[in-house]
Amino acid sequence: MKKSVFQAVALVSVLSIVTRVLSFVFKIYLSRAYGADAVGLYQIGISIFFLFAAFPASGLPLAVSRRVAEITGDGNERKEFSLVSSAAVVGLLISAAVTVVFFAFPKIFNLMFADKRVIPIFQIMLPALFSTTVYCVLRGWFWGRKRFLVFGFTELLEEVFRIVFSVLFAGGVISAVNGATGIALAFLVSDAASALTLALLYFIKGGRFTAPRDIKTTVKSAAPITAMRVFGNIVGSLSAVIIPQRLVAAGVSATQATAEYGRVAGMAIPLLLAPLALIGSIAVVLIPELASDKKANPSLLSQKINRSLSASVLITGLFLAVYLPFGKEIGVLLYNDAAAGLYLRFSAILMLPIGINQIGATVLNSIGLEGKSFLSFILGTALMIVLVFFLPKYIGIYAVAVGTGACYTVTSVMNLRLMKKHIGMSLAFLKTTVLAAAFCGPTAFIAVWLRNIAASVLNETVATVLCMAVAALLYLTLVWCFDLVDIQGFLKKRNNSTSSQRAKRKKSVSF
Repeated sequence: MKKSVFQAVALVSVLSIVTRVLSFVFKIYLSRAYGADAVGLYQIGISIFFLFAAFPASGLPLAVSRRVAEITGDGNERKEFSLVSSAAVVGLLISAAVTVVFFAFPKIFNLMFADKRVIPIFQIMLPALFSTTVYCVLRGWFWGRKRFLVFGFTELLEEVFRIVFSVLFAGGVISAVNGATGIALAFLVSDAASALTLALLYFIKGGRFTAPRDIKTTVKSAAPITAMRVFGNIVGSLSAVIIPQRLVAAGVSATQATAEYGRVAGMAIPLLLAPLALIGSIAVVLIPELASDKKANPSLLSQKINRSLSASVLITGLFLAVYLPFGKEIGVLLYNDAAAGLYLRFSAILMLPIGINQIGATVLNSIGLEGKSFLSFILGTALMIVLVFFLPKYIGIYAVAVGTGACYTVTSVMNLRLMKKHIGMSLAFLKTTVLAAAFCGPTAFIAVWLRNIAASVLNETVATVLCMAVAALLYLTLVWCFDLVDIQGFLKKRNNSTSSQRAKRKKSVSF
């Protein structure tokens, strides 16, 4: 079991890393080719799109994956397919309702966007609600079946589609579209292509659509998760609406406000979320594992969760050790934008509560406590809204970092209290958290000192890249010296496993 879980995490991690690397490269291309203004228009539009997509496409796939994991052992495929059909029907009806409301009351667009240039961008994206719903529900079935290769591959394929169509449309293949409009059209087309591909894989793997049954139960199961995801998307989506408006109210032009938000949402935040490529893989594998074993030993469950949280913290610490000393340089190197790099350095500490919250929310969703964690997220989101509304006057775009940090810190703390109360989980991972954060101070000091020396004899970019690697190695060395990762134990287990496999092979060929 441990081996299969490790392999699943490794598979999802590799696919997720490749996907995110492609996404990073693509965003670098967009920012350099079209500038912060075009990226800002696209990011504002897609942030609002994902807010409304959360209604049909967030709680339903998670509910499907959890329930499929629960009933797979019974061999009742008809029940699985009925569940998928029910989720698809509910999701498509919600998508239709949202679309009708927007086009029946077009004044809503004017109320939502301070920069009116975003309106046609968002209108192009809106029909993708339907393909997104189908895509997410079918991925939920593969997720519950623990078919992680398809689960991860389709996400990678979606990113490839998005890059190819964006280069074509934004590059002016169709003369009527270019820039942000082309990127939005590419999003719509790539989303439809991804849904169609996943539907074909679903049928190839034996899936089918049957008469939907027990829709009420499906809705009831998905509702708390949907509500939580909607509030989660509000963290990003309200920023897209409020921040430009509040910056304009503080005296910044609409164009400048859009560009500022583009630097944050399109350049800095993707780098801040980079650790989630690995942390998210752990979360993906945890959900069906915990859902399929509700009678797990409490102490064993606590140990598994603490290991997941410790892994999250150590992964985050590695990125923190690099971003703190070299945030500005990374912004210049990747985006030719020092302001984006300064924001990255200022916001780097946010990665810790974001990573902890990722694992904590996953655990609560897996064991049926999503309703209890809903209140904690409401409180965190409310605090974020207040800070994002009032702080731009004093600290400008940095209000996004302060508000988001406050939100995830409050949510993480409350979720940990819920797990301690209902599971009896210990907080052993906190020791790892303190040490990982403490390592970043001396690591940053030494790396910057070495970089200043190296820059006098080497090209400045080369010196920066080399010292970024040095910072990462110093951090990993400290992790090893303080025994935060049992490398020797891992190697011993691996050697034992290899010896065992060799023995089995010898036994199988002996006469």
